[in-house]
Amino acid sequence: MLVWVAFGLILLIISAGDFLFFRIENEYVLSLMVLYAISYMLGVSGRNFTEGLVVAVATFVITLALNRFNLIGGGDVKLLFPVILFSENNISNFLVGISVGGVVLAAMYLIFSRQIFFIRRNLVRYLYAFNEKQKKSSLLRFVLLSLSRIDRRIVALSRYKFDAMRQEIPYGIAISCGGFCVIFENLAAGW
Repeated sequence: MLVWVAFGLILLIISAGDFLFFRIENEYVLSLMVLYAISYMLGVSGRNFTEGLVVAVATFVITLALNRFNLIGGGDVKLLFPVILFSENNISNFLVGISVGGVVLAAMYLIFSRQIFFIRRNLVRYLYAFNEKQKKSSLLRFVLLSLSRIDRRIVALSRYKFDAMRQEIPYGIAISCGGFCVIFENLAAGW
């Protein structure tokens, strides 16, 4: 159960970072891989390791090719690999979760794109001001690694005019929704 809680917390942090900064940090993807190795050693995961690995590698290769044509972000490519490893033979639930999450996310960005842009911009400004005041390492800076890497270019969002057709969508959130479906299925199976 502790593995699934840690998995969920990391997915929440990744979603927040992707929403705010459009970045999925390598440290979080690596922590998911380490968490998978720990869960494999504990016997929580890895029942169908070879099948999961084949699907994860195939997905990685396909999405890496899509990344070359700018159809998917590099962070999303990295994130898919460990999340698919955790899903193992429950890939259908993962796909349902990522599909529903992606459709809801895209619909929200189509309907509320202006509001989301301004909410995101104001949150990034607030976090930047907080970061400038708190030069010492804080829990927030630790949780959002991107916060310690932001610079004035990100805060300059106010100079950009809002354009609904050019707004990016953080699909790391949809991938995390698929991961949450895997978590819920595994927790339900354990009870």
